[in-house]
Amino acid sequence: MRKTYPDYMKAFGAILVILAHSISTYSESFKLVPRPLGIVGNLCYAVNASVFFVIAGYFCHKQEKLRFYWKKTKTILLPFAVFSLLKIFYTLIFSSRFAHSDTPAGIFKDAFLYGRLYWFPYTLFIIFLLAPLFWHGKEKDRLRLTLSAAVMIVFCIINEYLSLSGKENSVLLLQLNNVCKYLPFFLMGIIFGHLSETDLSKVLTKHMRIKLVLSSALVVFFGYLLVRGLPAGDEVRVMWEQPYHIRVLTALPLIYIIYGVSKLLPEKISLLSLMGQRSLQILLFDSIFRTIIYSLLARFFEPHFWMIAAESVLSIALTLICCEIIKRIPFIRTLVGL
Repeated sequence: MRKTYPDYMKAFGAILVILAHSISTYSESFKLVPRPLGIVGNLCYAVNASVFFVIAGYFCHKQEKLRFYWKKTKTILLPFAVFSLLKIFYTLIFSSRFAHSDTPAGIFKDAFLYGRLYWFPYTLFIIFLLAPLFWHGKEKDRLRLTLSAAVMIVFCIINEYLSLSGKENSVLLLQLNNVCKYLPFFLMGIIFGHLSETDLSKVLTKHMRIKLVLSSALVVFFGYLLVRGLPAGDEVRVMWEQPYHIRVLTALPLIYIIYGVSKLLPEKISLLSLMGQRSLQILLFDSIFRTIIYSLLARFFEPHFWMIAAESVLSIALTLICCEIIKRIPFIRTLVGL
């Protein structure tokens, strides 16, 4: 596997996260985006987190457990705590924009017991705590492979029931609702990791261009489902309100497109590689920069859709610049997971 290949995939995942957030914030703060942008935003939400969990599962291999947990605590849990505290400070001193509670105790509970300020790193860390049950080593482990596949299927069934019954977000403690949603994607990556690199490459790259065309057609179809039957206007069905199987079937071809594009691109695209390496920091810094950038843009310009692209580019660029500065400061770089 090429060294740049997973970084490219994480970079594209980060771009889609920022774009989805930017579209949502524009709609909430200024005016509803037209249907094409609404569809794009919801398709981004279908895949942007899922692709990270698949990649995390694929590279999660057998190792010394205490070292594994310590590494994940330093690189995921610590920056999660730091950025959550920054949001809490902003909430208590300046604005209640990020608050889900009216009391300081409730705000801290919401941030650290429920993990709602930064759900993605919280969910990823909880799933990593379960990873040793499934991870693969150099030798083939049919028992763990079978266990991974069985648990993946069971959780897909559970998630389908929860989505259809309206109980999907009934358990917010420790982000268990999102752990249930994204564990199947993590286990999919684990299953891919159990396969030899040669066998996996054969399956994924054989007739790749045809598969990319078919995947694109599926994405167009699922995008159409978001507006099918709706009256003319800007309304678009929200992706996370769709049944779980629709979300999975939408995410899978999009993940393959990200994989295929990453595989076909030249190796030495340093900007993409850097974005992949800083993908977690891009996600963490985004809410801060997005608030600032949109506030400044709205002060000098009339709201327009070009702001979505501008905000997305500026948010990523500012994060990369900050990371280049912070990585030279020993204590601070540890706090943000560099």
